[in-house]
Parts: sequence; C-alpha cells; structure tokens
Amino acid sequence: MNHKLYKILLSFCLVGLQIWFLFITFQYTFFGIQLQRNERMEWHIKSFQDDKIRSELGLQVGDKIIDVNGKDPNENNIVQKWATIEQADTITIARNDQQITISFEDIVQPDFDFISLFGEIICLCVSFMILWKIPHSKSARLLSLVFLIVGIIFMCIPPSARGDSLAKVLISNLVMIMPFVFVHFLTLFFKEKSGVSLPTTYLKYVYSFMFLTFIGRCIYFTPLDTYKFYILDYRCVLLLFLCGFLLNIGLLFYVFFKYRRDNSSIQAIIKLVWFALFISTAPLAFLSFLPILFTGAPLVKSLYTGYFVVFFPLSFTYIIVTKQLFDIHILLRRILYTSLISMVPTTLIVLMIALIFSNAVTVKNMSLSFLFILTTISFLLYVLEYFVTKLDAIMFPKKFYLQLALKKIARNLRTITSFRELKDIILVDIVSTLNVYGGAIVFQYPHSMETIGEGVLDLNEIEQYLRENRLDDSKYSIFVINQNEEYSCYLVTARKKTNTLLSLEERQWLSLIISYLAVSLENIYLIRKLTVKLHDLASQIPNEEAGQDVVWLRKSLFELQEQERYRLATDLHDTTMQDILLVRRRLISFINNNEDQQQVVQAIKHLDLVNESLRQSCFELNPHLLQNIGLIQTIQATLDLDIGLNEYETQFHVDGALIIERLDIDIKKHIFRIFQELMHNAKKHSNASKVIIKLAVADNDLCLFYRDDGVGIDPQALAKDKRLRTIANTSFGLEQMKSRVLHLSGHLELLSDKGSGVELTIRIPIPTQEGSTA
Repeated sequence: MNHKLYKILLSFCLVGLQIWFLFITFQYTFFGIQLQRNERMEWHIKSFQDDKIRSELGLQVGDKIIDVNGKDPNENNIVQKWATIEQADTITIARNDQQITISFEDIVQPDFDFISLFGEIICLCVSFMILWKIPHSKSARLLSLVFLIVGIIFMCIPPSARGDSLAKVLISNLVMIMPFVFVHFLTLFFKEKSGVSLPTTYLKYVYSFMFLTFIGRCIYFTPLDTYKFYILDYRCVLLLFLCGFLLNIGLLFYVFFKYRRDNSSIQAIIKLVWFALFISTAPLAFLSFLPILFTGAPLVKSLYTGYFVVFFPLSFTYIIVTKQLFDIHILLRRILYTSLISMVPTTLIVLMIALIFSNAVTVKNMSLSFLFILTTISFLLYVLEYFVTKLDAIMFPKKFYLQLALKKIARNLRTITSFRELKDIILVDIVSTLNVYGGAIVFQYPHSMETIGEGVLDLNEIEQYLRENRLDDSKYSIFVINQNEEYSCYLVTARKKTNTLLSLEERQWLSLIISYLAVSLENIYLIRKLTVKLHDLASQIPNEEAGQDVVWLRKSLFELQEQERYRLATDLHDTTMQDILLVRRRLISFINNNEDQQQVVQAIKHLDLVNESLRQSCFELNPHLLQNIGLIQTIQATLDLDIGLNEYETQFHVDGALIIERLDIDIKKHIFRIFQELMHNAKKHSNASKVIIKLAVADNDLCLFYRDDGVGIDPQALAKDKRLRTIANTSFGLEQMKSRVLHLSGHLELLSDKGSGVELTIRIPIPTQEGSTA
C-alpha cells in the first residue's frame, strides 16, 4: 500500500512540476544575457549565450544595466541570484553617457526548449517501461530512477535558463546526485548478475550530504542576494559530478581486477559498462564540464552533450530486459578500426577546409570540424555493411535476384507433397532464374521413368540419355540429385538463351537448390511408399469401432486422396480438354473453308460430348464450385444436371444455410463426397421412384438426412453375419462413406428393410471458433 501511495504522490509531483515548468517556458522568452557585478555594485553585461539575440536587441558586452522593469537591478531577484536578465519586459542600459531603453518583444522561442522536451519524453518513457517490464528487480528500480533523474533534468533546463528558482535548485541537486545513484545501481546490478557483493554503507553518507546541500539551496527561494554563493555552488555541482564519474570508473576497475578470474561473466559485463560509460560521459565531461572549470566556457553546450548520458543506462536496460550480453570486444574492435581508417580522409578534409577558409581558422573550429567529420565518416563505415545489404538489388543485382529466387524456392518446397507439383512450383522458377531454354526433373526407377519438364525440351531424348547413362552432354547439363538402389533423381537444364555458360554464382545457387531438392524428392518418394502401405492397412480395418483408433490414418488418406484428385483434375483440364478445344477450333476452321461439312460436323458434336464428359469428370475429381458458390448451390447444381437422366424424383431441402456455408472448406468437401456416394448408390442399387435429401443444423450438429422408397436392404442377411452390419459391406453404402463420417467425428444411423427403402441419418459436430467441436 505504501509503495502505491509513493507512486501516486510521485506522479502528482511530476505532473505538477511539468505544468509549472511549461508555464514558465512558454510564458517567458529566453534572453541568455549574462551579467557581472563590480565593486561598486554595478551590473554590466558579461556575455551572451545567443549572439542572434544580441544583434536583434542591439546590446553589447560591457553595457551598464541601469534598471530592469523600471527598478534598480539590485532589487531584481533573478539578477541578484543568477546574474542574468530573464523574465523581463524592459531594461535600460548606459552606453557612452547615453541611456537606452530596450523593450523585449517578439523574441522567438529558442530551439533548446523543444530539444529538452524531446529528451525528457524519451527518458520518462524508458523509466516507466523498466518499471512495467521488471517491477521486482532492485537494480531495475534504481535504473528506472536514473532515467527519471535524467528526464527531470531535461524538464528543468528551459525554466532554469529563464531564472526559475525551483528549476535551478532541482537541476543542481539532480546533476550532482545522478552519478552516485548510478554507482548504487551498479552495486546491485553486479550482485544480481554475478553474485559480487560490494560495500554500500558509504552511499548513506553521500545521500545525507546531498540532502544537506538541497536544504542549503533553499536559500535561493529567499529574497537574499545569492550571486556569489551561486557562482561557487555552480562549480561545486560540476566538480561533484566529475567525482561521481570517477567513482563509477574506480568501482569498475575494482570489480574487474578483483573478480575477473573468479567470475567469467564479470569480464563481459565490465567491457560493456566501460564502453557505454565512455560514450555517455566523455562528451559531457571533456567537451562541457572540464572546459567550464578551466576556461569558464564549454566547447559544446551541455544541452547537446547531455544527450549522450542516456546511452549508458540504455545499455543496462538492454541487458536487464533481454537478459543477454553482446560481444562488446567485437563491437569495440570494429569501432576502433573504422575510426582509425576514418582519420586519413578526415585529416585531408580538415586540411582542405583550413586552406580554403584560412582567414577563419581557429583551434576550436578545426577541432570541432575534425571531431564531426571523423564521427560522420566512422559512422558511415560502420553501417556500410547494413547499407550494402539493403542496396544489393542495385549494387549486385544478379546476386540479389538469385537470393530472392532461392528464398522463394525454399519456401515453396515446404508445401510440395507430389512429384507433379514440382513443375509449377519449382521448375518454372529454376528455368526463369537461370534464363535457360528449359529444364526437367527425372525420377528413374529400375524398370520405369517419370519426367516433368518446363520450356523447350525433348523429354524422350532426355530419358534416352539417362537410360544410356550419358550424363555429360553439350546439349544438356545433367545434375544428380539423389542416387540409390531404389531410384535416382536428376535435374536437367538446356542451354542458356544467351549461349553462355552458367556463371560461378549461378552454379553455387544451383548446388543449393539441388541440396534442397534432394530432401524434398526423398520425402516425396517416402510419401508414395507410405501411401501404399496406408491403403493396405486401411483396407484391413474390420469395423467402425476399430476405425476410431486410427482416425489419423483416415485423415492422412483423405488428404492424400483429395490432393491426388486435384492434381488429376488440373492435369485433365490443362492438357486433354485444351487439346480437344484446339481440335474443335481447327475443325470449325475447316468447315468455313470447305463444302463437304457433314462428317466434320459429326466430329465436332462427338468432341463436344467428350469435352462435356471430361468437364464432368474434372468436377467430380475437384468440385471447384464449393469454393465459388458454396456447398448448397453446388449440390443443387449437381442435381439439376441429373434432371431427366434419372428414373426417380429428387427433392432437396435446406435448413440453416448461413451456418452451413460458414463451415470450413474441408468439411464441405467431405459432405459433398458423401452426397455423391449417396446419389451413386441411388442410381445403381435403389430402384427408387423418389429420393429425399435434407441438410439441416440441429443442436450444434450438421445433419444430412437421406430417404428413398427403393428395394432397401435385406435384414436377414445382416443377421447371419455381423461383419455385414457395417456400411462398407452392405449393398447400399461404401467404405468411403463410413470413413468420412468417422474422420469428422460424426455418427451414422441406418434404417432399412427389404422392400421398404432406406433411411440414413448422419450427424457431424459443428466446430466452434477455437477449432474444437461444440
């Protein structure tokens, strides 16, 4: 409960601070006019943080401040405390015995307001993310506190620059305490990750001292003159931050040299910490804080170098959240080498800049230029591998397209279950990628051969080459895929369309494809053997009770059967039917050009009958209408085709069509196959005058009802032999019908008597949304 209360209070405090600081930030503009007081208590302009504001206001260094907002500057709280002019509307200055009044209006919002807000958002989000992901780790909570401190520092920068006392106090304390909180985090982190116990007693005294400094800084909230105290305090904050930075380094050295032999994980952790610590604090320490201590001005503003501080705790966030360490020595070596390589072009570029702009050359400008160019070139070299990979399509197009084709073929090979599927899924891609006239895959058995081809190839000639064992031929390139006692597989390619040889890259690509094909073709061969054995086993199952124990066998058989039917239907449609249509067109063309047309007309009519018969066969093999118009309309269309051809009247009724059509396509296929078996038996055996079929939904079951008034089944024959009671052995049903009902976890009930027709009821559970039956 206390923890929740603390979190609620902290949240309210953060929201309150944010509201107040945003009010200060957008209520007052930033001027950045630094003042200095002489012995006569007179204030003069010392420097400007932004030269643009100086030029816009017409101020100069050395101008004497007469009044701020119409009052003596010694009576202005911001001037007395921070020696700056902020939150002012007008000032009066004295220059060359003249008094000039300047009004602060229409000054634009500085960029660092938005930069600080962006940094604050990042740090606070990471802080809350750590607490959310790892709420029970002490080191994670301290790391979250580090990000919270950095986020509040970014929050305080804009109002602090405008002279807000609360922001000044907070930013001073937080900058001073942040490295010591990180030392505390490191202590707990090493204990959690490596079991290394480090002393923490001294941290109590450090925190106590920090609390006392906070109490002392409350003087800034009073109207007292704190100018000299603030100058001293400012330097103390920077010094204590650097001491905390050195304490972190000392702690890392201590842990590394004491435990490196006892605990191997310490080495990897220390290497990561050193790298991250250097990247984070070196820019802030060497480009901002140390120059301020020695020269009074930073080389780079701490607002920008402060962003690097986030990198250090981010590296630990990565370790804690992912529970992994990366090979930092490889990363460091790569950064070192790229930096060393980058020094040569960087030096040349900086020398050229110095020669071209010799009048503006300074040590500071050249140093910053060298660092910026070195960092840029090093970064570009470091990420060059990434960009080269992304630009493969432009820089190495042949290699890129070979890799794409390899990925596509490897992905497609996972779905192949029959030899014929290789043509459209694999062989087409091989021929197009290699740009050859054609290609073929050959399955050679001891007494037979099976071949599929794509493109311009003579398959008979290729088979003849393989029978004669002519594997080396200038016309074809023949590659062995698999070769054993039972069978052999070959990949055959014709010449390239450019009449050139296969390149080294293409041969390497082809060798990979062959290795993939070797596995796939071996699987296809084993599937064929297994299918034969499965059919032999399925034919020996005596009854429905035994069938329940081999549902997996039934499922495999049906899936293989449907796949083979689809293949046969596709082959018939794409080959035989197309040939018939071609012959028909030629015969029609012959009619249009000749007078004796009677025999040709008869031939066309015969072809139409053959074509219609083939179309019906393709539909029976693969009822494509199930996908296009649904189960109910497919059944109705099948019944409509039989009108006038059967001796009986057919009635078809449906109840619950919407639920039926939402069923999975595989279930619909099984129902349609059962319907086909029923109609087939009605035609062959029933001698009925009326057949009634009904599809309905009842009690979460799909029900198929069948009734006819035909000859029925002889019950005396069923009583004589129990084996004849199964559907598979009656004159009415087939083994397939029973198998499909069992596969769908359904129930079949048969009522029949000799001379009184047949009644059949099939109930199949409707799967729920999760995939299980209701």
